[in-house]
Amino acid sequence: MKLSFSKQSGYLAVGCLAGFLASLAFTPILSGIAQNAPAEQNRLISHDDLSEVQAYIRTCRKVIPVNGSVDVYDNTELSAKPANRIGTVNEGTPIYLTGVIQQGSPTAVQIYMADRGLPKSQPVGWVDASKITSC
Repeated sequence: MKLSFSKQSGYLAVGCLAGFLASLAFTPILSGIAQNAPAEQNRLISHDDLSEVQAYIRTCRKVIPVNGSVDVYDNTELSAKPANRIGTVNEGTPIYLTGVIQQGSPTAVQIYMADRGLPKSQPVGWVDASKITSC
């Protein structure tokens, strides 16, 4: 008995085999890279010093005039990691608190900016609480 395959079924078989072999080849490499990433990138950090003060939620703050502006960071480490700086808020610009605070030195507060034509999911940042005051 002689088996014969059409050209199209041959291409299909070769394509399936190539895809299967590629998945075998790359899966261990990619998962190995993910597993070998630095530990600080793979671990979740729980901060015991974070708290929520409900009275602060949506309260207005502004930069203290003597400071001129305040840097905004993407996490609570503030100026300890300058690469985490995501922007600056100038004097007189209203900012609003989310109510989340990190006690420490410096004390960091989480802020957002309202009424800027942004979508409902507002971007947030962290600032040094000693550099802002009530509106």
